[in-house]
Order: sequence, then structure tokens, then C-alpha cells
Amino acid sequence: MGTSGTPCYSLTMRRSFLTFLLVSVLNLVLTGCAEFQSRELAPEHSAAQLQQYSLTSSELLNFMQSATAEKSIDAGKNWNLDRLTLAAMFYHPDLAVARAQAGWAAAGIKTAEQRPNPFITISPTMVRNLATAAVPWIAASSISIPIETAGKRDDRIEKANQLAVAARLRIADTAWLVRGRLRVALLESFIAGQAAQFANQQLAVQHSINQCLEQQLAVGEIGPLEISRSHLALNQAKLNADAMQKRAAESKVTLAAAIGIPVDGLTNAVFDYNDFVVNPALQDVPVNTLKTQALHTRPDVLAVLADYQASQAALQLEVANQYPNLQANPGYAWEMGEHRWTLGSTLPLPLLHQNQGPIAEAEAKRTEMAARFEALQMKIIGDIDRAHAGVAALMEKWRDSETQVQTQKRNLMAVQAQYQGGEVDRIALLSAELEQSVAERARLDVQVETQQALNGLEDTLRQPLHSVLTPSSLAELAAKEPKP
Repeated sequence: MGTSGTPCYSLTMRRSFLTFLLVSVLNLVLTGCAEFQSRELAPEHSAAQLQQYSLTSSELLNFMQSATAEKSIDAGKNWNLDRLTLAAMFYHPDLAVARAQAGWAAAGIKTAEQRPNPFITISPTMVRNLATAAVPWIAASSISIPIETAGKRDDRIEKANQLAVAARLRIADTAWLVRGRLRVALLESFIAGQAAQFANQQLAVQHSINQCLEQQLAVGEIGPLEISRSHLALNQAKLNADAMQKRAAESKVTLAAAIGIPVDGLTNAVFDYNDFVVNPALQDVPVNTLKTQALHTRPDVLAVLADYQASQAALQLEVANQYPNLQANPGYAWEMGEHRWTLGSTLPLPLLHQNQGPIAEAEAKRTEMAARFEALQMKIIGDIDRAHAGVAALMEKWRDSETQVQTQKRNLMAVQAQYQGGEVDRIALLSAELEQSVAERARLDVQVETQQALNGLEDTLRQPLHSVLTPSSLAELAAKEPKP
């Protein structure tokens, strides 16, 4: 009985062992699995949240206080370029995209660090028509253990690290692009406001001139031709004033978009344009020194350099892929009462190719990245030289416009004295006032050109020339993950 019962007992034990082994393996595999969590995008909720973004947000003010160490910030006053830059660092969607891309690149490091999983093969086999009374089952299993060779994992990690560095640097570069667009938008808001003021002033003067001419026409001192010309000039002044009002309204929309908020978010905000009122001393900017610094330290230069290093690591990885990976295949089989242990391995034979294609592609990619790096540096040199070339001419142009304004002021004072002495009529006085307004409007145009030149220099140098923000502080602020 004992002898006849042994096969059944052994079979039961083996089945229990196989079941236990299978359950253990499945439990080990499933223990560390992540669970999918659905995250839907609701357009209605997102749109409603975006419409609430404003310069009065408490979260924004807390962010600004932590960035500037100010005890309190008045949300309604003194919104200059630096403060608006902080708001753009908090709100602008381009920075959110850059941060997300940097997070994706950082996750790639974790992927690169992973070692290939082993896998198990279980192949129970039933044998029919046995000549003996042996159990008709053969239990066999094997484990395949991949073994990477030639430092492939290190090369893969180095490539992922360099791509992550490049993505982080592009956050800083995106911050500079956002700040540059914001400066242009704030300058446009300043220009539009000043232009609207001059247009309204000229309209008022032209209206007064037209009234005087109407009175002269009524008493027969002038003919219909003179009053017709005055009406045309008045209509043109009205058109200019309306156009400037439209420009001022559009500039607010542009400014809000540059910050990353709806235009309603600018309600009750008072902007500080003092940075644009004073003519910057561009001739004192050490452009050559800053150009050398920009060619070495601009964030986009460093990002492309990191891309090149990643292409180097990718080429190293493809060269290492010439050497095949090993695969250890230890196994166990139970067959008709016999325990059989096997030690096997698998090694690909590089007979048809030695990975020449991917190596050639990686080498070509490295050449491309080197060309991109040099092209970027050449573009920077051209942009800086172009921005710097007109500085001397702008300074001369500014002096000429200032001289013209001062000349018109003296002329206006002389005409006022003549008017008070009865030597000239009111139309002459109004004409002198109109000429004074035109001269000041021309000076504003030169002032705008100067500020645009300054903006071009800051953009190409990636260096604030008149700001408390430094490149390092701006990069640090841009990398933060605000919660608007």
C-alpha cells in the first residue's frame, strides 16, 4: 500500500509546490505594480479657473512675497517690469509646459536606470501512451536572466541625465523669452498711453484752432477754403485720437496675454513706466564683455551643449550595442521521478551586422547637434552685433530730438509773450502749441526706439541691464512649481 500510494503522494506534493511557486511569482510581480488613475480634463472647469487669474490673487502675492522678501505687496500699485515678471513666472502657460517637459525628461532617468527583468518559463507536459506505470507528467521550468554588457546601462543613464539637464535649462530660457515678450508688451502699453495723450492734446488744440477760424469766417476775415482745410485737419486729428484709444485698449490685452492672465485680471492695476521714461545709457553697456559671457552661459547655449553631450552618450550606447548581451537560462525539470537541473545561456551571434546602422545614425545626430551649437552661437553673435550697431546712432538721434523739443519750447514761450503783448493772434499761439506737441511726439518715437534697442540687447545677452533680477534668480523662480 505504501509503495502504491507513493506516486499519488508525490504527485500531490509536486502539484502543491508548483501551485505555490506560481502564486509566489505572481504575488512578487504584482506587488510593485502601479495603478492607473484617470485624470480627465474638463474644459468648463479649466476655462472658469483661467478666467479667475488676476494680479490681485492671494496666491500670487504670497509667491511674490516669498520671492522678494517683502512684508506686504499692494496689488493695485507700482506694477513695474520686475513685479510683472514675477507674475508671469507664476501664471504663464509656456513655463508650465517647460516645467512639464523637464519632469518628463527627469522621469527618463528612472527609465534609464531600470535593469531588464528576468522572466520565468513553466512548461508542464503530459506524455500519453506510456509503456510503464509512471506519472504521465513532465514538470519543467526555466528562468531567463538578461545580463547587459559593455556598460550599456551607464551610457543610457548618461544620455538621460544630459537630456534632463537640457530640459531644466530650457525652463530658464523660456523664462527669458517670457520676460522679453512681457517687456515689449509693457513698452507698448506705455507707448499707447503716451500716444493717446498726445493725440487728445493735438485734437483739443486743433479744435480750438477750428473754432477761431469759424469766428473769422463769420466776420468775413477768411474764406471757405481756409475753414475747409481746418475741418480736414480736425477730422484727421479725431481719427488719430480714436486710433490711439484703440491701440491703448489692445495694448492692455497684449500685456495680459504676456503675463498669462485674462485682461480682466488687470482691473485696478496701476503700472509703473518709470523704466521707460528715462533714456537708458546704452553707450555705457559693456557689450563685448557681456557678449563673451552670453556665448558661454546663456541657458539655451548650455541646453544645446547638453543635447550634444546626450548625443555623445547615445553614440557610446550604440557602439556598446555591438557587443551582444548575455542571457543566463538556468532550469529545472522533473521527469518520471528524476530531477534534472540545467545551466544554459543564450548569446546572439553578430554575423549579419555589428550594429553599423544605428551607430551611423547616432554619429550623424552628434554631427547635427555640433552644427546646431555652432549655428546658435553664430546667431547670438549676429543678434548682439545688430542690436549694438544702432546704439551710437540712437544716442545721436535722441540728442537731436531733445534739442528739437527744447527749441519748440523756447519758440512757444516767445509766441506766448508775443500773444500777451498783442503782436500775434490766438491761432498763432495754438499753432505753436501744436508744433510743441508734435515735437514731443517725435521725441517719444525716438525714446521707443531706444527702449526697443535695450530690449534687443537684454534678449540677446540674456542679461537684465536695469533690473534687480539676476539670471540665476530668474532661473530659480522659473523652476518653481506655483499653484495658481
